[in-house]
Amino acid sequence: MEWVLETLKGAKELAAFVKSNAGERIELRRRQELQEIVEALRLIYFSPRGVIKLLNDLAEGISPTEDQIAMILPEFNEYEFRVHRMLRRIAPEDGRVQGNLTLRAERILMEISYGKQGVRGKVKDLLNEALSLGKPVSKKNATALRDQILALNEAIEEAEEAIVQAIR
Repeated sequence: MEWVLETLKGAKELAAFVKSNAGERIELRRRQELQEIVEALRLIYFSPRGVIKLLNDLAEGISPTEDQIAMILPEFNEYEFRVHRMLRRIAPEDGRVQGNLTLRAERILMEISYGKQGVRGKVKDLLNEALSLGKPVSKKNATALRDQILALNEAIEEAEEAIVQAIR
Protein backbone atom coordinates (compact mmCIF):
# COMPACT_ATOMS: atom_id res chain seq x y z
CA MET A 1 0.00 0.00 0.00
CA GLU A 2 3.01 2.27 0.52
CA TRP A 3 3.72 2.40 -3.22
CA VAL A 4 0.13 3.57 -3.76
CA LEU A 5 0.69 6.53 -1.44
CA GLU A 6 3.96 7.34 -3.21
CA THR A 7 2.22 7.17 -6.58
CA LEU A 8 -0.50 9.53 -5.36
CA LYS A 9 2.15 11.90 -4.05
CA GLY A 10 3.89 11.73 -7.42
CA ALA A 11 0.69 12.47 -9.33
CA LYS A 12 0.11 15.52 -7.14
CA GLU A 13 3.68 16.67 -7.92
CA LEU A 14 3.05 16.19 -11.64
CA ALA A 15 -0.18 18.16 -11.39
CA ALA A 16 1.61 20.99 -9.59
CA PHE A 17 4.44 20.96 -12.13
CA VAL A 18 2.18 21.03 -15.18
CA LYS A 19 -0.07 23.71 -13.66
CA SER A 20 2.92 25.90 -12.82
CA ASN A 21 4.01 25.76 -16.45
CA ALA A 22 0.50 25.99 -17.92
CA GLY A 23 0.83 29.71 -18.63
CA GLU A 24 3.69 29.12 -21.03
CA ARG A 25 2.93 28.50 -24.67
CA ILE A 26 3.20 24.80 -25.36
CA GLU A 27 4.84 24.08 -28.65
CA LEU A 28 3.19 21.66 -31.06
CA ARG A 29 5.58 18.75 -30.48
CA ARG A 30 5.21 18.95 -26.70
CA ARG A 31 1.43 19.29 -27.05
CA GLN A 32 1.31 16.12 -29.18
CA GLU A 33 3.48 14.23 -26.72
CA LEU A 34 1.32 15.33 -23.80
CA GLN A 35 -1.83 14.36 -25.73
CA GLU A 36 -0.38 10.86 -26.27
CA ILE A 37 0.30 10.60 -22.54
CA VAL A 38 -3.29 11.66 -21.81
CA GLU A 39 -4.57 8.94 -24.17
CA ALA A 40 -2.33 6.38 -22.45
CA LEU A 41 -3.52 7.43 -18.99
CA ARG A 42 -7.16 7.17 -20.07
CA LEU A 43 -6.61 3.68 -21.47
CA ILE A 44 -4.92 2.33 -18.34
CA TYR A 45 -7.65 3.73 -16.06
CA PHE A 46 -9.74 1.01 -14.41
CA SER A 47 -13.39 1.40 -15.41
CA PRO A 48 -15.91 1.41 -12.55
CA ARG A 49 -18.16 -1.01 -14.45
CA GLY A 50 -15.65 -3.81 -14.82
CA VAL A 51 -13.05 -5.03 -12.36
CA ILE A 52 -13.93 -2.41 -9.74
CA LYS A 53 -17.58 -3.51 -9.71
CA LEU A 54 -16.50 -7.13 -9.41
CA LEU A 55 -14.19 -6.30 -6.50
CA ASN A 56 -16.90 -4.19 -4.82
CA ASP A 57 -19.25 -7.19 -4.97
CA LEU A 58 -16.58 -9.53 -3.60
CA ALA A 59 -15.73 -7.05 -0.83
CA GLU A 60 -19.42 -7.03 0.16
CA GLY A 61 -19.52 -10.83 0.22
CA ILE A 62 -21.49 -11.11 -3.02
CA SER A 63 -20.18 -13.91 -5.21
CA PRO A 64 -20.48 -13.02 -8.87
CA THR A 65 -22.08 -15.47 -11.23
CA GLU A 66 -20.11 -17.06 -14.04
CA ASP A 67 -22.07 -14.88 -16.46
CA GLN A 68 -21.00 -11.71 -14.65
CA ILE A 69 -17.38 -12.79 -14.69
CA ALA A 70 -17.69 -13.82 -18.34
CA MET A 71 -18.83 -10.27 -19.16
CA ILE A 72 -15.81 -8.68 -17.43
CA LEU A 73 -13.00 -11.11 -18.18
CA PRO A 74 -12.88 -10.89 -21.99
CA GLU A 75 -12.58 -7.08 -21.91
CA PHE A 76 -9.92 -7.29 -19.20
CA ASN A 77 -7.93 -9.87 -21.18
CA GLU A 78 -8.51 -8.12 -24.52
CA TYR A 79 -7.01 -4.88 -23.18
CA GLU A 80 -3.83 -6.55 -21.94
CA PHE A 81 -1.78 -5.88 -25.08
CA ARG A 82 -3.11 -2.33 -25.46
CA VAL A 83 -2.44 -1.57 -21.80
CA HIS A 84 1.09 -2.93 -22.07
CA ARG A 85 1.72 -0.80 -25.16
CA MET A 86 0.42 2.32 -23.39
CA LEU A 87 2.47 1.58 -20.30
CA ARG A 88 5.56 1.50 -22.52
CA ARG A 89 4.46 4.87 -23.91
CA ILE A 90 4.34 6.58 -20.52
CA ALA A 91 7.33 4.69 -19.09
CA PRO A 92 9.60 3.25 -21.81
CA GLU A 93 11.22 -0.08 -20.92
CA ASP A 94 14.68 1.30 -21.63
CA GLY A 95 14.12 3.97 -18.97
CA ARG A 96 15.15 6.69 -21.41
CA VAL A 97 13.85 10.12 -20.55
CA GLN A 98 11.47 11.54 -23.13
CA GLY A 99 12.74 14.85 -24.45
CA ASN A 100 9.87 17.12 -23.44
CA LEU A 101 9.35 15.94 -19.88
CA THR A 102 11.25 16.64 -16.72
CA LEU A 103 12.87 13.89 -14.71
CA ARG A 104 10.18 14.37 -12.05
CA ALA A 105 7.39 13.97 -14.59
CA GLU A 106 9.12 10.85 -15.96
CA ARG A 107 9.41 9.39 -12.45
CA ILE A 108 5.74 10.04 -11.71
CA LEU A 109 4.60 8.42 -14.95
CA MET A 110 6.88 5.47 -14.27
CA GLU A 111 5.33 5.05 -10.80
CA ILE A 112 1.85 5.08 -12.34
CA SER A 113 3.01 2.51 -14.90
CA TYR A 114 4.47 0.22 -12.24
CA GLY A 115 1.35 0.64 -10.13
CA LYS A 116 -0.87 -0.37 -13.03
CA GLN A 117 1.26 -3.42 -13.79
CA GLY A 118 1.21 -4.43 -10.14
CA VAL A 119 -2.53 -4.22 -9.58
CA ARG A 120 -3.31 -5.72 -12.99
CA GLY A 121 -1.17 -8.74 -12.07
CA LYS A 122 -2.95 -9.05 -8.73
CA VAL A 123 -6.35 -8.93 -10.45
CA LYS A 124 -5.28 -11.67 -12.88
CA ASP A 125 -4.02 -13.84 -10.02
CA LEU A 126 -7.20 -13.31 -8.02
CA LEU A 127 -9.48 -14.11 -10.97
CA ASN A 128 -7.42 -17.14 -12.03
CA GLU A 129 -7.49 -18.58 -8.52
CA ALA A 130 -11.22 -18.02 -8.25
CA LEU A 131 -12.11 -19.31 -11.72
CA SER A 132 -9.54 -22.01 -12.37
CA LEU A 133 -9.04 -23.39 -8.89
CA GLY A 134 -12.43 -22.56 -7.43
CA LYS A 135 -10.65 -20.83 -4.56
CA PRO A 136 -12.95 -18.38 -2.75
CA VAL A 137 -11.90 -14.74 -2.67
CA SER A 138 -11.74 -13.26 0.79
CA LYS A 139 -13.52 -9.98 1.49
CA LYS A 140 -10.27 -8.64 2.93
CA ASN A 141 -8.25 -9.37 -0.23
CA ALA A 142 -10.98 -8.00 -2.50
CA THR A 143 -11.24 -4.83 -0.42
CA ALA A 144 -7.48 -4.29 -0.34
CA LEU A 145 -7.14 -4.78 -4.09
CA ARG A 146 -10.13 -2.54 -4.83
CA ASP A 147 -8.65 0.19 -2.62
CA GLN A 148 -5.29 -0.06 -4.44
CA ILE A 149 -7.05 0.26 -7.78
CA LEU A 150 -9.08 3.25 -6.61
CA ALA A 151 -5.92 4.95 -5.33
CA LEU A 152 -4.16 4.26 -8.63
CA ASN A 153 -7.18 5.63 -10.52
CA GLU A 154 -6.99 8.78 -8.39
CA ALA A 155 -3.33 9.23 -9.34
CA ILE A 156 -4.19 8.71 -13.00
CA GLU A 157 -7.05 11.22 -12.78
CA GLU A 158 -4.83 13.88 -11.20
CA ALA A 159 -2.07 13.43 -13.74
CA GLU A 160 -4.50 13.38 -16.67
CA GLU A 161 -6.38 16.45 -15.43
CA ALA A 162 -3.20 18.45 -14.97
CA ILE A 163 -1.94 17.61 -18.43
CA VAL A 164 -5.30 18.31 -20.11
CA GLN A 165 -5.48 21.72 -18.42
CA ALA A 166 -1.97 22.52 -19.59
CA ILE A 167 -2.63 21.72 -23.24
CA ARG A 168 -5.95 23.58 -23.52
